[in-house]
Amino acid sequence: MTGLNTNVVHDWIDTVTDAGRGLLERRLRLGITGLSSSGKTVLLTALVQALLHPERLQGLTAVQEGRYHAAVLRPQPNQHLPRFPFEDNLAQLTQATNWPPGTRRQSELRLSIRYRPTGLQGRLSDGVLHLDLFDYPGEWLMDLALLGHDHASWSSAVLEEMQQPRHEAAAREFRQILADLDPDRPDPEAEQKAMQAAEAFRSYLRQRQEQESRALLLHPGRFLLPGELEGAPVLTFAPLPPANHDTAWRRRARNQDHSLRELMEQRFASYRDGIVRPFHRRHFMRLDRQLVLVDLLAHLSRGSEGLKALDHEMQSLQEALRIGRSWLPRRLRAGVDRVLFACSKADHLPGDQHEILEGLLARSLAGSLRQTRFRGAETETMTLAALRATREVTQPERPNRRYVAGIPLGGQQEVAHYPGQLSLEGIPSDAFEILAFQPPVGLSSAQAWPHIRLDRALQYLIGDRLA
Repeated sequence: MTGLNTNVVHDWIDTVTDAGRGLLERRLRLGITGLSSSGKTVLLTALVQALLHPERLQGLTAVQEGRYHAAVLRPQPNQHLPRFPFEDNLAQLTQATNWPPGTRRQSELRLSIRYRPTGLQGRLSDGVLHLDLFDYPGEWLMDLALLGHDHASWSSAVLEEMQQPRHEAAAREFRQILADLDPDRPDPEAEQKAMQAAEAFRSYLRQRQEQESRALLLHPGRFLLPGELEGAPVLTFAPLPPANHDTAWRRRARNQDHSLRELMEQRFASYRDGIVRPFHRRHFMRLDRQLVLVDLLAHLSRGSEGLKALDHEMQSLQEALRIGRSWLPRRLRAGVDRVLFACSKADHLPGDQHEILEGLLARSLAGSLRQTRFRGAETETMTLAALRATREVTQPERPNRRYVAGIPLGGQQEVAHYPGQLSLEGIPSDAFEILAFQPPVGLSSAQAWPHIRLDRALQYLIGDRLA
């Protein structure tokens, strides 16, 4: 049996096993997704801490009604995934002035919640909900867009993007290397040239990510976060200009050496089919609920171009994600039936602007929300801060204006900051500036942490399963 067929059989067995378990116990698999720098690691850490210490979760109905008893961490069900480093992140947030490092690999964590169901069942016995939380790098999320491409169509899209004036400087080295290549000539040095082109392409990706502080559509995520694939040939490919098929055929007929294009096409296909597709099949297709974090404030700081890119990115990603209902009972079918699009870092903005921020989020994601609802999944938008790093204050000279106060990253003293005024009518002016803050001081691993609307988010994502 081939490796591909073996993987398919193992995936089928996992799916059947999941369905069987679902008949015997209440389980919910929640994906924490989002683009790079959206705050996934902090959100997941704060979410687990909140469920372990639910005193501040009054927006979660089971807590409000006194039916939420306790939650405990349990061994995770997937023996092949790393465990989410909750304890390490907890120590970092309670003992240091820096945020924990971002997600660099996929991980999972199981939390079991004991609660009293409503109605007759609650009079008979308590219930237990096993909540499986799945986290992965934002860069890998963007890879899902590659499932709809072959090497030729992907190359065309990436090279067209490079031609935009604002990307010219970052792409200069790679385009110079590309101009010196004859990718259709059979070439005994194709491997060395592929390595050189791939490294120049990787340098371009790094510069683009540094410029825009986020993962980018159509840019292979493992080029930047390779994980266990560091140095593997599957990461040695790059976009190429269209082939001259007549010339390529004649040259290939006279020589048995592979051309650079053939090598690139094979490796792109291996990356798509051997890395991205199994990752999608084994994890995304088994999710029940999905939280998509969006750093809308970062997009706003980039002006109109940032907002235009946001909805396009989200729509492209949803083409690859399995979202929607089927005719099978909930416990027997795979598919995401509820999606929350949440604007993170709401604590960087005064509370009187949160409603405007949520309106901008809904408008920016209009196409994504429509697509998701058409597929049968429920959607919601929300602004939140899983861990609140600021407090709101006023200043004597401007008593009607609200400020956010906190300790800036790298700073020693608390400052009051006014970021500027958001508007539903257009993009903020140049005066709009978001300040990055340190984690709040005085956090304890034994107490609930301050947040903004994390309880509302949990009610939407898991509240019905605690009824």
